[in-house]
Amino acid sequence: MRAASTFTLVLALFVACKEATPAPKADMQALFFGSPEETLKPTIWDTGDTTVTNEDRLEIYEPHIRGIGGGYFGVGSIQNFTLAAWAKSEFIWLMDFTRIVVAANKIHIAFLKRLKTPDEHKLMWNKKKSVVEADKIIEEEFKGSDELAFIKESYRKASPYLQITFGFIEKLSKKRPYTYWLNNQEQYDYLKKLALANRIRALRGNLNGDITVNGIADAAKKMGVPIRILYYSNAEEYFRGYKEPFKKSFSAIPVDEKSFVVRTISFNKGKFRWAADSDLSTDRGFHYSLHPAQHFQEQLKLEKVDVRDFYKDAYIDPNEYGLSFLGPLAEKKRQAK
Repeated sequence: MRAASTFTLVLALFVACKEATPAPKADMQALFFGSPEETLKPTIWDTGDTTVTNEDRLEIYEPHIRGIGGGYFGVGSIQNFTLAAWAKSEFIWLMDFTRIVVAANKIHIAFLKRLKTPDEHKLMWNKKKSVVEADKIIEEEFKGSDELAFIKESYRKASPYLQITFGFIEKLSKKRPYTYWLNNQEQYDYLKKLALANRIRALRGNLNGDITVNGIADAAKKMGVPIRILYYSNAEEYFRGYKEPFKKSFSAIPVDEKSFVVRTISFNKGKFRWAADSDLSTDRGFHYSLHPAQHFQEQLKLEKVDVRDFYKDAYIDPNEYGLSFLGPLAEKKRQAK
């Protein structure tokens, strides 16, 4: 009996270790790029202004996510590159339900592969000065793709909005001050290294879809990569409760004790104040928050749950009224105080 028990224990340990071991390097790339993605239809949101961010105070997150590594999942546009560079994410999955945002992210990745400095990157988005050079890069990167014409069109639509956004961020990064990937060479080089290693992917998908996120979850598990940042922007406040496809897919995302849901909200401004200067680029500001991802997944098991439920016991940072901590992190902050 003892021999059989020992054998069983050894076998269990072997299986556990095998499951936790990341896939070989070649397989990692195949898994990373092999997951399926949804087909998107044209929408009213396929406009240039969706390719930028109006979350002006993202640097609030930087001390909390600095260097946490792992995988990164995010919706939206350039703000993802900012957060991922601070986190030193090792694999970056970018997803959006608007075709133009996905296209713009693909262009950023193409520029990262070929340009040397943040200034060159910003200048390449100035279509008045750089359209010929930008087209050459796009044609080289997407040669033979049926997306080529749409990606060129997306570059032209996004360019003026990105120029304006670069100006807003530059102003704020001097006022605060802080560094990010488009004013810091080290951070730019880090993202460039990931792009050249084909570790940044822009996908078509919907947060409430049943294909793209499930594919990412499956790939990340097989790769042995915990997703350390789940960035939703403020999309959840429009859901009015999480639907089953969302619950199922995001419950399957591999996370660990270092993983955060990074989100912004604009509801209940009376209690959750907008961060100062968070409405610089638009007339709408945001409150920023950090939520341990493991707790978030536990809450998704509830029959009915809405993002607003997480804020009932939130702890608002007394030194930064635009930032709150949720779930067990809130209690930890209260005890530390």
